[in-house]
Amino acid sequence: MVRTYRKKPGTRNYRNYTETQLEEAVQRIADGQLTMRAAVREYDIPFGTLNNKFHGKHIHNAGGQSALSIAEEVALINAAIKCSDWGFPLNLLDLRMLAKAYLDRCGRIVTKFKNNIPGKDWALSLLKRHKSEVAQRLASNINKCRSAVSRETLEIYFANLEQTLEGVNAANIFNYDETNVGDDPGKTRAIYRRGVKYPEKIVNHSKSNTTIMVCGSADGTLLPPYVIYKSEHLYNTWKEGGIQGKPCCTKSCCIKGCRFNRTSHGWMDANTFQDWFETCFMPHARRLEGQKILIGDNLASHINDSVIRLCGENNISFICLVPHSTHICQPLDVAFFKPMKVAWRAVLTDYKLRNRTSSGIPKELFPSLLSRALKKMDQVIAQTNDKPGDHHESAVKRNLINGFYATGIHPFNPNKVLNKIPGTSHLHDPRPIVDDALTELLRENRFGQNTQRVQRKRKRINVEPGRSVTTADSSSSDEGEETLDIPNDNECSENEDPPVEAEEVEYLQPEPELLVPGRFVLVNFIGGKRNSVTYKYVCKIQEQFSETEYTVVGLKSTNEGNTTFKLKPLDISTVPLSDICAVLPVPINNVENDVISFGKKVEVLEYSKRV
Repeated sequence: MVRTYRKKPGTRNYRNYTETQLEEAVQRIADGQLTMRAAVREYDIPFGTLNNKFHGKHIHNAGGQSALSIAEEVALINAAIKCSDWGFPLNLLDLRMLAKAYLDRCGRIVTKFKNNIPGKDWALSLLKRHKSEVAQRLASNINKCRSAVSRETLEIYFANLEQTLEGVNAANIFNYDETNVGDDPGKTRAIYRRGVKYPEKIVNHSKSNTTIMVCGSADGTLLPPYVIYKSEHLYNTWKEGGIQGKPCCTKSCCIKGCRFNRTSHGWMDANTFQDWFETCFMPHARRLEGQKILIGDNLASHINDSVIRLCGENNISFICLVPHSTHICQPLDVAFFKPMKVAWRAVLTDYKLRNRTSSGIPKELFPSLLSRALKKMDQVIAQTNDKPGDHHESAVKRNLINGFYATGIHPFNPNKVLNKIPGTSHLHDPRPIVDDALTELLRENRFGQNTQRVQRKRKRINVEPGRSVTTADSSSSDEGEETLDIPNDNECSENEDPPVEAEEVEYLQPEPELLVPGRFVLVNFIGGKRNSVTYKYVCKIQEQFSETEYTVVGLKSTNEGNTTFKLKPLDISTVPLSDICAVLPVPINNVENDVISFGKKVEVLEYSKRV
């Protein structure tokens, strides 16, 4: 039988009911509410089907039977869902190899699978049978620093946000952020002769971008955009045709419309942000009564003394988002910038097709193109009716309202964001179908190792030209550049006796009762090229940071025998218990001038020497 069967026109309709209707009819027959004949008339299900289902006959699905049971398929689907929740989604090949690994572990051989590996058709059929739970989607790549935003950090953010937003109207809650629009309309699908290896489309474009500051409120009000050109000067023709009025704010505070500025690098800096704050945001904010909230990222160029002073005078509160969380916490990123850039690319493509001789967008035409893009974006019809802003005809207002709703800001609902963070609470853990080892692997890949090691500053070595150095060469300086004491060949005498090795100290096991503040320990640190060298340093325990971590202060050897060490007060690290390899005996001298002596050799391996 073919994989996708197409029924011939005019043939009998074999199934005109859902599985839910069939189960409901059987249940009502079993409860005595309906006779079988009455159920046939009410649900339009064949008598034979109802009779067989009621008596447990012919319970298998029509057609060929799947190689795996329903429970096994559900386990595989849940495993795929768990991987996608953690940010490492499976493709069809991964799903097939997961099924093979399961069959191999169970010791089962499915003859219809070559080498026990299901085919691509099996994977597609599996997704089709469970289409209500999973579907193939295009994935967006995010940096690991974004994925490592923890639930605990977001909970603190929302706890503070709830107190700040208490009693504040939606019209007084704003989100600002800058974005850029480019000169490249992007790739589009088109029709080509079959077999063309490199399909091309002739469209002049460049890599130039123009920065735009966008700000909107939780009630759907969009302030006129603020455009920043990359130029040393600003000309009058570069502002003609800019947007005024709808879909932006139409009040007297914003009646002048879009504003324009320039910088040498084309980005927003402290001066341009202050100008935007004073000329675009403040006129609108002064018309509002009560406290105003301005939400944005924690970029240093966005805040200066003048802006802070104006905020205090006008009852405006700055709220900084959690670092690396704008993709889930910032309304403009979640619901506004994508439809705006879709409309921009459509307008840009139309312009490129009409003006094939131009290699870039003249700055004289940029304001009018941006105006057309915003108006085109505003005309998009709503696709759903389940969000607060979907009843608005204006798509700009709709996207802003839904952006604040999706980020849990207004109406206040932290779960809108917290539910997107996987595996940090038992309420959000997927059903434990796969092994715990998979969960730990996914946790490590997403959040990284918990251990934080402090990288030591490297120092340049001053060596005479033509000379080489060895690992045993010692340093004569502790600060600045390293000066190696490299002996000349004529300085060594054949009659000299080799130096006598000093006796080593007695090392103690790092038991918890010995790891108290003030005790000296020997600690491993990873360093060198590609972190391939394990160094050993003498350290003094400062405090117990957690149950398995300690804050220590580093020391450095002051003599060749490694018996005397000098304390480095600024060399502070937090190390796990596993990196503490030994506890050292109590020094033989009282600590004077931060210099201590053990009287015997300590086996250290410092950056500038190897003993």
